Amino acid sequence: MKLSSIRNRIIAALFMFFVWWVLSLAYPPLIIPDISQVAEKIVQIVSDKDTVKEAGRTLIRLLAGLFFGMAAGGIAGYVCGVCKTCRELFKPVLGVLQVVPPVALLVLAIIWFGFNGKPAVVIAAVSVFPITAITVQEAILHIDRKLIEMGKVFKYTKKQQLFLITWPSIKPRFYSGLRIALGTASKTVVMGEVLTTSTGIGGQIVTARLNIEPETIIAWTVISVCMYYLLDAAVNLLFPSRRT
Repeated sequence: MKLSSIRNRIIAALFMFFVWWVLSLAYPPLIIPDISQVAEKIVQIVSDKDTVKEAGRTLIRLLAGLFFGMAAGGIAGYVCGVCKTCRELFKPVLGVLQVVPPVALLVLAIIWFGFNGKPAVVIAAVSVFPITAITVQEAILHIDRKLIEMGKVFKYTKKQQLFLITWPSIKPRFYSGLRIALGTASKTVVMGEVLTTSTGIGGQIVTARLNIEPETIIAWTVISVCMYYLLDAAVNLLFPSRRT
């Protein structure tokens, strides 16, 4: 990562802390808690094995939703990319999934699976599915046809075409889609937990709301954001050539 990028991120973080500090002076702790209160609560959370387990539950649900959503979306996107008929058939489905409110899907998931955390996985997977499908479809459609013809000239097998032409061509778009999907899943899985279970980060946020502890709500939110950035860093390790 370039030094200028690191510097800009530090400046942005300091600016947000400054705004937070100013607001905490203008409003009572029940509205905007002090930074030190939130920092103390974060230390308390990460020092407690039981609360760390709750973050682990959210991580498992997040990864499960991301995996199922991207696997299904990747397959659908590939099929739509190589088959015009399938593309026309799937187009309205993907359009509907993009505009349907996540809460509506979450309510259906609650009816199907109950209040046990599974709806959070479902809503994350469903939210990620159209993003991945459209990304992979567009990547397939924009593969350089000259490369495909070259593969035919050299008589590449299907496997060679996949790993030597298709994957290298779609990798940049897939990387971008993966990062967008990760951010979407990170938000929706916590939202799903808030509405469907008493466990995970979402469950802890609900408990803090009932106890009127805004500093705890913000602390868990910060932990959720940190979890996203750690996963985003892992994605960058998988795609080192795409890092900026």
